[in-house]
Amino acid sequence: MEADIVIIGGGLAGMSAAYEAVKQGLEPVVVETRGRPGGLIASAQLAGVPFDIGAESWATRSPVVGDLVDELGLERTDPTGRSWVWNQQLHRAYPIPEGTLGLPSDIEAPEVLAAIGPAGVTRAKQDLTMGPHVAADAEDLASLVSQRVGEAVLDHLVRPVAGGIHTADPSQLAADTVTPGLRAAMAETGSLLRAATLLAQRNPGVKVAQTRGGMFRLIEALESEVVTGGGTMLLRHAAVALSHEGERWQVTVQATERGADPAADPVPTGPAHVLETSRVVVALPGPLAMKLLDGVVEVPLWELPIGAPIAHQVLMIDHHGLDDGPRGSGLLVTSPQGVDQPIRAKALSHLSYKWGWMREVLAPGRHILRISYGRAGEEYPNPTVESALEEANRLLDLDMSTDDVVASMLVRWDGQLAPQTPQHREKVAEFQEAIACYTGLEVTGAWVAGSGFAAVVPHGRAAAKVLA
Repeated sequence: MEADIVIIGGGLAGMSAAYEAVKQGLEPVVVETRGRPGGLIASAQLAGVPFDIGAESWATRSPVVGDLVDELGLERTDPTGRSWVWNQQLHRAYPIPEGTLGLPSDIEAPEVLAAIGPAGVTRAKQDLTMGPHVAADAEDLASLVSQRVGEAVLDHLVRPVAGGIHTADPSQLAADTVTPGLRAAMAETGSLLRAATLLAQRNPGVKVAQTRGGMFRLIEALESEVVTGGGTMLLRHAAVALSHEGERWQVTVQATERGADPAADPVPTGPAHVLETSRVVVALPGPLAMKLLDGVVEVPLWELPIGAPIAHQVLMIDHHGLDDGPRGSGLLVTSPQGVDQPIRAKALSHLSYKWGWMREVLAPGRHILRISYGRAGEEYPNPTVESALEEANRLLDLDMSTDDVVASMLVRWDGQLAPQTPQHREKVAEFQEAIACYTGLEVTGAWVAGSGFAAVVPHGRAAAKVLA
């Protein structure tokens, strides 16, 4: 079978590439192992109400995702309420201050004082006079923050926020990847706090948004555009081999069947057939992309880190104590290390308070909570309805019982969200330089583009545009 362009992987990167291919007049074939596109963007239903079981919003620091949402004719919605931190070491909750991944843009804000205390504020202000040279070469987020504004800001603000969002300690996160522009703004202003203020001024208002009805609506719209534009969604198929002769590429595909459990990758089965093309976009998760490219192209390959296993216990609850959002849109929870009677959850999202459209489809007093588990180095998470409810009561200071639970669902995402370390970013740069010599081949996805929708969407679209 001949194809204009073959896109291997139907996650956000692959679907962004497929959409751009259609815009460029090509008819893409998208090869996706599962029965649906979207990857980490997926949906399920509780008692007939659809909701996101994976990624639920995008960061608005860049306009590219919002522009795509507008382009597709979708409606965006902003969250209700602030997000909080539950600090197990301090035994209290406080709102996350305005800023970047917990780094405050206003060091005088009362919530900053509540989080780090007077001594922490005094230490953080030293950043304003120490000059831009201190920590200028710090590549990981923890080193940058601790050297500039102190351990209190790192431990009580940045570590719970950045760690909760990226499922990794800030010492493992490349600052330039998870906070684009922060170090450049520090060089410009001479201060990390001023840099955080400058970034906040450049991106005022809410920091995240969602497509109305759920983030999965974006994938549905992209799929519709691809199919309407003449593209083919080859679902439940895996690319099992890749080869090339000069500028011609051969993609061997096989049908797949479900894995051993919902979190497992589908298994190739049945007869193989070959797609012929002059254009290939590999939009697979890092380990799978490495396996497919190994021996096919002369590029540096390396062992990629695997993300911590993640488990979400989702609860639909009838309880009027949730009506006013007792902790806003939810909380991020600090590490349980060194704490008596620790809370094992790493986050709680009050989805039905956070997203107003949910309140329109739920009965009065009915709510959806997502209690999330899974940190690097911890035991494999196995939360039950009872254990998740008990921790939700502690986090929200409520007295909900199992009799209040209308429905529940356990969602797993094993091995996803690998940390974007400085070392990984260096390897990616070498990889991208080496792969540039292969005509008709592009590689995209979060492992090369960086974390988040704002990085993945333009990278995927650029891959297709280059080939077109």
